[in-house]
Amino acid sequence: MKHGARPDYVLRQAWLLLRGSPWLAGVSALTIALALTLVGLFASVMFNAGHLMHELGQSLTLSVYLHDTASAEEVTAVRQKLEAHAGIKKVRALTREQDRDRNKRLLSPELLQGLDEASIPGQPVLEVDIDAELASRGDVDALVKWTGALRGVQSVEDVEFGAEKLRLLFAMVEIARTIGIVLSGVLLASAMFFVFSTVRLAVFSRRDEIEIQTLVGATPGFVRLPFLVEGALQGLAGAAIAATLLGLLHLELRGLVRDVYMLNVSWSLLPPGMIAWLVIGGPAVGLAASALSVGRYLKV
Repeated sequence: MKHGARPDYVLRQAWLLLRGSPWLAGVSALTIALALTLVGLFASVMFNAGHLMHELGQSLTLSVYLHDTASAEEVTAVRQKLEAHAGIKKVRALTREQDRDRNKRLLSPELLQGLDEASIPGQPVLEVDIDAELASRGDVDALVKWTGALRGVQSVEDVEFGAEKLRLLFAMVEIARTIGIVLSGVLLASAMFFVFSTVRLAVFSRRDEIEIQTLVGATPGFVRLPFLVEGALQGLAGAAIAATLLGLLHLELRGLVRDVYMLNVSWSLLPPGMIAWLVIGGPAVGLAASALSVGRYLKV
């Protein structure tokens, strides 16, 4: 291998090219970082959405509270109506006393202090297990509409359905999908533009040296390689910044989900697949943009 093709020589030349336009190179790296971060967040939301919906689906509860005057036949009719629905897995009937005992276990000792047995709430209720495999917003919306119709049944006093968490998640996923696709495309194009411009300026600033290299017999690959490495290094720097941003965002969002929304779910913005995307995607974006610039402005 010729002296000029050694990796240390190529890296040194690429570093000199970066130093020739540090501000533009810095903007390029930051733009790549923002683009990779947004694409990473978008992919993470899509990747984690199914897992989150499955875990939330397991915690979905439907409580059908019945009037005290409901007869056994009416209770049976409501139960059969519930069990006939495709999204229902199991129905458990609780008497007034069983519901009161459950509330005694759920309420804090401070609230129970000084209350007699009759003051603790309790009424006949049907506790329903919802299928955790609800996979679409349409499924959840249909269940919400169906449970709303249950309130019109004569023996039913009230219906409580904890589907708002899933509906909120569906809404967030849809918003993230739309915004993520648009902004990801714009930012990736912007990142490639800045790398393209950085390499173009480097080519113009070294055109005399390139001409001399060509005259003394340097091959096109030898001349172009430092410029390609320059773009790849900008992409690698952007990937490192993106990984840092995603790590900080993960810590903030995990605290928000746990402390504000009271959801104990396991997820990460930096799974192994995301790290691989950053390590490969960053240099690939920089390399592609520099290759376009070299192909257009470097004629050897």
